[in-house]
Amino acid sequence: MRQLGTACFIVIAYLTGMRPGEAAGLCSGCCPDPEPDSAGRTGRHLITSTVYKTARDDDGNHRSEGEVRDAPWVAIAPVVNAIRVLERMVPPGQLPFDHHAHDLRGTRAGTGSLTVHTLGTRVEDFITWANHEAAACGLAHEVIPPDPHGRIGTERFRRSLAWHIARRPGGLVALAMQYGHLRTSVAAGYAARSRDGIHDLLDAETARATIDTVADLNAALEDGLGISGPAARRAIKAAATAPQYTGTVITAWQSRQILANPHLAVYDNPHTLLMCVYKRDKALCHRGLKDTPSLDQCVPACANIARTDQHATGLQLRATALDQQAAHAPGPLSERLRDNAARLRDLADTHHRTRISLQDGTA
Repeated sequence: MRQLGTACFIVIAYLTGMRPGEAAGLCSGCCPDPEPDSAGRTGRHLITSTVYKTARDDDGNHRSEGEVRDAPWVAIAPVVNAIRVLERMVPPGQLPFDHHAHDLRGTRAGTGSLTVHTLGTRVEDFITWANHEAAACGLAHEVIPPDPHGRIGTERFRRSLAWHIARRPGGLVALAMQYGHLRTSVAAGYAARSRDGIHDLLDAETARATIDTVADLNAALEDGLGISGPAARRAIKAAATAPQYTGTVITAWQSRQILANPHLAVYDNPHTLLMCVYKRDKALCHRGLKDTPSLDQCVPACANIARTDQHATGLQLRATALDQQAAHAPGPLSERLRDNAARLRDLADTHHRTRISLQDGTA
């Protein structure tokens, strides 16, 4: 039961972006089942939570009891399931992390939830327990490896969520990928709330992801990487700015400056095997109506596209895979697969004919 409660905390903290204190302070009934609308469609699950860090009274004094957050969190299915499990673990009406229900040894007097410090300790215990179970069952691939940065803690779930979303569509957050829009994937329904909190963290991670992208491109160009496409020279120009950011700690102010800099709007899109060097008035993904690209709606003829040698290699590998599928598919489907494979090879050939690089002076 102890490990089950810890697992529920991990799911809630990681898949909503809540601060640890907010997750620990949830109340029973905080996530009611939504009522269907007039068309019979069921809406998203919303979580009401209590905020402590920014709670102030009318005179500006801190309110230690906290206050209900104005903007609820939007919960996906695993989070709802975790809350339902917790509500079954505690008496009706009690806090989901009520320490009397979760601390069976009764080592702490008084009321309230498990403390954030206790939850941090239990996360470490959970790792030890999970690894023991994996070893006992012969599941070596499910062992949680040692973290090079030390203890997992409780704040790192929130930061990890922001890291993955900021780096989509190559990241691991499937729902963020579904919405496609880089800067608003959280607001679109993964863990939506007001502009502070997780969005501030997302801005910082998005800025870091931007710098990582241009820094990787700059290093690859210096090593002889070729690049093609209508936005190739703009990509090279953006990459040249990377050294001034490399190795620096990016502050909140710098994050805003980076995200507002149109010359740093470079987004690698591995799913479509191209790079978007975004310029609003040239965008075809949404006809220049937004300040950032919709990476799930890339248009091959867009003037913001650039491709590298790595993208071209990926196109050829994907074409080979399509040909292999075509060999085992019925007639019409086989023809479509082969046509797509031929189109991808044409794109790769075009890249190799038109590529420029720093080494040969064509850039």
